Amino acid sequence: MDERTEYLTYECEGDSVHKIVCTTCKLYAPANMISNFITGNTTVKRESVKFHVNSTMHVRAVQTKAAQERKKRNEQTDLEKGFQKMDMTTSEKMTKPFKTAYYIAIFEKPFTDFPNLIDLQHCNGLSLGDTYHTDKAAKDLIEHIGGVYFDETKHLLHDADYFSIFCDGSTDRSETEKEVILIKCLDNYYPKMRYLKLVEPENTKSQGILEAIDRAFLEYDLNNNKQKTVGFCSDGASVMMGFKRGVIQLMKTQGNADWIKAVWCLAHRLELAIKDAFKDTNMDNVIEMLVSMYYFYKGSGKRLKEASDIAELLGEHFMKPEKTNGTRWVDHKLRATSKLLKNWPIIVTQLQNYAEDSSNREQDRAKVRGYLRQLKQHKMVWYLAFVKYILNEVSKISLLFQREDLTVYSAMTKLQSAETSLRALMDNDGPTVLEINDKIIDGLLHGFKLQNIIPNDALVRDRRRITQSVLDCLHTRLKNVSSDEVFLACNAFDHKNWPLSTDREALLQYGIGDVRQIFNHFEFVLTNSDCYLVNALSQWSDLKFYVTGNARYSTLNPLLV
Repeated sequence: MDERTEYLTYECEGDSVHKIVCTTCKLYAPANMISNFITGNTTVKRESVKFHVNSTMHVRAVQTKAAQERKKRNEQTDLEKGFQKMDMTTSEKMTKPFKTAYYIAIFEKPFTDFPNLIDLQHCNGLSLGDTYHTDKAAKDLIEHIGGVYFDETKHLLHDADYFSIFCDGSTDRSETEKEVILIKCLDNYYPKMRYLKLVEPENTKSQGILEAIDRAFLEYDLNNNKQKTVGFCSDGASVMMGFKRGVIQLMKTQGNADWIKAVWCLAHRLELAIKDAFKDTNMDNVIEMLVSMYYFYKGSGKRLKEASDIAELLGEHFMKPEKTNGTRWVDHKLRATSKLLKNWPIIVTQLQNYAEDSSNREQDRAKVRGYLRQLKQHKMVWYLAFVKYILNEVSKISLLFQREDLTVYSAMTKLQSAETSLRALMDNDGPTVLEINDKIIDGLLHGFKLQNIIPNDALVRDRRRITQSVLDCLHTRLKNVSSDEVFLACNAFDHKNWPLSTDREALLQYGIGDVRQIFNHFEFVLTNSDCYLVNALSQWSDLKFYVTGNARYSTLNPLLV
């Protein structure tokens, strides 16, 4: 067989070939390149094979395969051999092109920008040597940076006793369905999130996604990933979290790993809870207004300049409206709401001027008059202030849920704190509503007459109804955080709940049942890493007395102890 075509596999019907697959491209082709030879080419002609062999995608796939095979044989690349012969001065010069290549990669700039950036640094007086200044050099440098990251992640995976998997649907620039896979494991005893791979499943069913995850781990020479997995986090789609045939259930069944905890992304659930709470309320009008104001100023330097001039006359500062639609995190909506409230007198003044200016198109003036009618509604102003306070409390939870070092007990504590603040709204206006009420005098806000003033009793009913809805939705969407036995046991690790060191007996007994609960659930994984219950309980006692006996740990995150 020709060595250039040994990578081809054939599917036959009878004595005839009806499909050709390139196994090299299927495993090693860049994610942003597609070809029929990956899924199976039905044009069985010599010319088709010849064209594929000479294609850019196939050439790059062959090069990637060769590089990975050299790496497995611990053979050095030409670039690595060159580095060994470098002196310190040359090494310092090479550092700058590497950093420039990293900038190209991290900000998704084209390789063709690399020579221009090198020339710019030359003009600024930096010494970068005379080599590795082309776009091809940028590609080589980025591949080596990626290789280092790959090696670090590989060592981390193999050294880790256990880890969690994070998986979510995504798309690359080819607009094909992908799954982005990340892992969280301990690095020097601290949890770290690492990107693993962007994979393309053969299909979007649960089995296809699980096979794609397994292939990703195989690239890191890890075929027992399920035996090391303690948690699987994704969105709430049934294909991922389905009780019978979801990815998590297949992972448990096929890996004989019943201990794996399924976690529906807390930040995603929080977003859904807030959407549920504000359904069929005036919040839809608020969001529509936020979006309208964003697009009114978007791309119009003239309107932004006019707003800034008005703000200067009023002794204020105009803040550019924030985009709110299409975003996922509550914090974005909070920023958009806060800016609209702050800009309200400036925007109303500008819109009035715009609507009265006959040089503007009548169609645009009519639209602006509509914005004005909505902005001057008492209910709109009240809702903006009310929603700002609620989103401010919820955003604290959202931002915590996005932290890399999030722990179960910190999530529960923040939820309880937010719920306490929200419950206070049942009987009292929040500070933002009180502030706006103080500014409304005789139906005027900043000198503008508000329309359709709503009686306070009606606003109180709205406030209580929406607040209760938010609390109910938070409880419904996030209840397993405070009801799951293993999650509840994790509360024992929050040293702020421990008995005082002076009560030695209470401290000695504290959390023993919780540690036992966690150990029993993850017994297989823990014993595989030479961790046994007797030793765990002994170390638990040592930890409690050590931490409570040192005042400097009193304000630290327990993970930093």
